[in-house]
Amino acid sequence: MFGVFIGEHENKIDNKFRLSIPADFRRLLEEGDPKWEPGKNPTMAIVYGDERRNFLEVFTVSDLLKVLRTVTRMPRGSARRAALQKLYATQVQTATLDETGRIVLSAKLREKLGIDGLAAIIGAGETFQIWKPETYAENDALLLREDEDFDPTLDPSVYLPGDEG
Repeated sequence: MFGVFIGEHENKIDNKFRLSIPADFRRLLEEGDPKWEPGKNPTMAIVYGDERRNFLEVFTVSDLLKVLRTVTRMPRGSARRAALQKLYATQVQTATLDETGRIVLSAKLREKLGIDGLAAIIGAGETFQIWKPETYAENDALLLREDEDFDPTLDPSVYLPGDEG
């Protein structure tokens, strides 16, 4: 196991609005839930954000707590702190895996994505994302636009920082 969420998966959402989470992701969710113990089901945090986000970002409980600790070290009353608190402390729902590794997507989360029968589950390192498959494909196409420091014709690995140490 790598200790990070990697890979692309497309899973069905059943008629009870349950979505199966990939097995390797489940192990990481267990490791990242401070209250988890063998025989219990892990809890995760689903950050949904506002209209600027068209995906759900799923954190382990421990990783979301790290983000919140970072936010609380920012100056009180600053606009950045307020915006980050809203995103990571307010625009978030918790979910617990069931015995078969599924979560129930609430009506709010399904409506936000416009999702019904299928979901794209995308590894993003420390988190994973849940997308409507068509929206994910459109977003992927946006990455192909050129900007001043990104050439979409090159293999993305060329942008990895070198070993400066």
